[in-house]
Amino acid sequence: MRDLRKALRGMNIDFQEIDAETVLIKLRDGRSYVFKNPSVILTRVQGQETFQIVGNYEIELPKSSYSPPDEDVKLVASQAGVSEEEARKALIDKNGDLAEAINYLLQKGG
Repeated sequence: MRDLRKALRGMNIDFQEIDAETVLIKLRDGRSYVFKNPSVILTRVQGQETFQIVGNYEIELPKSSYSPPDEDVKLVASQAGVSEEEARKALIDKNGDLAEAINYLLQKGG
């Protein structure tokens, strides 16, 4: 390893191991890649830094903070013929769109 490091330094390439516990990569769509106890290598080449992450990861989905009003839940439940709990979940999944939630539940039921 020492010889490799010396040879790479001769080519102006440097690397080091990073003692990481968790690596989190957040995507613009709200999802996240979470690496627990990964192997991380930082490589420097001509002033540029690159991280290499190796290990198992989980994908975390964004948590919805939307809470549908009770009157919307009751309307969707009555129109789709489902429980209020199912109606609430459909409204959350469809970001509060009443028509989409009702259509989804009707298609799911039929």
